[in-house]
Amino acid sequence: MGPGRRAIVGFLVFAALGAGVAEVRLRADVDELGARLVGIASEAAGQLDAAAHETIRSDADATGPEFVALRDTLRRVQDAHHHLLLGAEVYTLRRVGDDRACAFVVMTNPRPFVGAPYTCIPAMDTVWNTGGKGKTGLYRSPNGVWVSGFAPLLGADGDVVALVEVDRSADDFLQRRVRGLLLGLILGLIGAGLAAVVPGRLKFTDGPRRFLRHLLLGRLATRIGLGGAVAVLVAVSVVGVLDHREDRARLLESVSDRLLTAVEIGAVRIDPDLHEEAARLGTAKSEAFVRLRDELRDLRSAARLPTPVYTMRRDGELLRFVVMTNEVPFIGDPYELRDGHRRTFETGAPGTEGPYADAHGTWMSAWAPIAAADGRVVAVLQADQEMGALLAILNNAVLRRLLFALFGVAVAFLAAGIVGRSIAGPVRRVAGAAAQVGEGEYEVEVPDDREDEVGELARSVALMARGLKERERLRDMFGKYMAGQVAQELLGGGELTLEGEARDITVVLTDIRGYTALTEELGAAEVVLLLNQYFSILVDAVIANDGVVDKFMGDAMLCWFGAPLPQPDHGAKAVKAAREMMDEAARWNRDRLRKGLKPVATGVGIASGGVIVGNIGSQRRLEYTAIGDAVNLASRLCSKAEAGEILVNESVRLAAPDAPFEEVGPIEVKGVSEPVLVSRLVVATTAELE
Repeated sequence: MGPGRRAIVGFLVFAALGAGVAEVRLRADVDELGARLVGIASEAAGQLDAAAHETIRSDADATGPEFVALRDTLRRVQDAHHHLLLGAEVYTLRRVGDDRACAFVVMTNPRPFVGAPYTCIPAMDTVWNTGGKGKTGLYRSPNGVWVSGFAPLLGADGDVVALVEVDRSADDFLQRRVRGLLLGLILGLIGAGLAAVVPGRLKFTDGPRRFLRHLLLGRLATRIGLGGAVAVLVAVSVVGVLDHREDRARLLESVSDRLLTAVEIGAVRIDPDLHEEAARLGTAKSEAFVRLRDELRDLRSAARLPTPVYTMRRDGELLRFVVMTNEVPFIGDPYELRDGHRRTFETGAPGTEGPYADAHGTWMSAWAPIAAADGRVVAVLQADQEMGALLAILNNAVLRRLLFALFGVAVAFLAAGIVGRSIAGPVRRVAGAAAQVGEGEYEVEVPDDREDEVGELARSVALMARGLKERERLRDMFGKYMAGQVAQELLGGGELTLEGEARDITVVLTDIRGYTALTEELGAAEVVLLLNQYFSILVDAVIANDGVVDKFMGDAMLCWFGAPLPQPDHGAKAVKAAREMMDEAARWNRDRLRKGLKPVATGVGIASGGVIVGNIGSQRRLEYTAIGDAVNLASRLCSKAEAGEILVNESVRLAAPDAPFEEVGPIEVKGVSEPVLVSRLVVATTAELE
């Protein structure tokens, strides 16, 4: 699968995974909210008088005591759960006619609309048909997006006379859905980028460290692309963080100013003596409480505050509620004395706090002092704003910026990737050419037409290939005229000097028996052909056993084992090479006999001992050779060997204990004062190979 397809698959998988997880969590939270709304609707239905509810038929009944009592009941339930409902309305519906036609009956709104039509939704059928309870997921109406819970209002005979509905605005859930989709897109882009840069051959089973190393550093185009993308991402992230901080500060300042303005205006309008009387009486039925509550409700309505407004007095290290806009009052309930409140009571300065979190959400609060005639602060007026939805909108804006930033990163990555590919492609070709050279293939093609650094690299590799090709040609040529190891060391930069060194080596000398008589019967061309065939057999056996062919001397060949590179088992290698020489020569002679030609008989002498090895000659002409007793002894043993016979000295026999030897005994050797103990290496004859 190519990088493009991997990117598409990575985008789809990561985007679906991120958006899917966010949607599952969202639906779980919506379902939980629906269940809680059902509980609130059931609570309200349990407190309503079904008989009184049946008397309300039109707007004319909205001023009657039955409507007011039912509305106050719904408002008390609404206030009790204001942290969850966040200003939503609670109302009842009556079924009208067939199908799903319904009408409003009682509602918590300041302006009633009894009898206004409402089209019931399918989720209400359970309530109407079976008297059960029901809830919705997210659904849209002309007034927005909502989550609702329903409960039946049962009459005396158990029939469903109305339905209690509790709605909660789902704008914050929509923001979460948008945030989930944005996160899914962001994850999709990240997944696409990862899938595109992961080489197809790379597997996580190679190990996490190697996987990440290959992922991030395995390709030049990837590194250039990531470098450009990271630079853009860092720049956009810094700007995004600064913008988010500025937007958040601006939002908090706006909310804080609005709340503070509302409470400062409201605190001036509150009569401190009347407030003191309400605090002293401590009952919601007092005239002081009712007048102050109505004042606060007017303030809340004018300032369009979604949550209750209340006053608190100081009681030692606590605050206690005095007057509130809630239908269900909680006069005297304690409230934490925060440091900001403490400063207000001490200095008379208003204060703000937030955002802060409690069990009901994330809030912003502002308060202002209610001062007595003598300037003493007797209470504070406080208003709150739930910030969760607003901060969610702000976070969504950040995610949108991040999404746009990632698109910018993707463009930067693509552009950098294109540039990287224009570099990486030729570099890979150069690397491939270098690998071919490393394997001994010197005919390579590289992109040497570029004028940049890649072109310089390509031309250098081409020049290197030509140099190595010439060097290999020289190696092959030198190998035909001198010892292969010597040519290897010369061409490899080894420093061979005129100075020799003492070595223990094994010398092998071969010679054709009856060569003069044989050549008299052959022409010059046939003699050269015969020698070439004969020496090919011998040389192959020597080279196969890491020996050095020193020189050819007419029909004789001098070679040795143990120099110029040390060989601890040079004696055993020489014996093995000599046996292979004789075996191959016997097979060659067998073929000659079949063709009616005379066989070529060979005598071999092998001797181990000390010699001097090194370059002999002048600076203009050198020969790497060996001189010493072992060379002389091998020559003497070769001259004494009969046709097809291999004679060795005692050192050679001891070096190859597993080879089959026959003792010949001490013999006199010219140039050696003492008799030399000689053995014969047993080899197969031409007749035995038939």
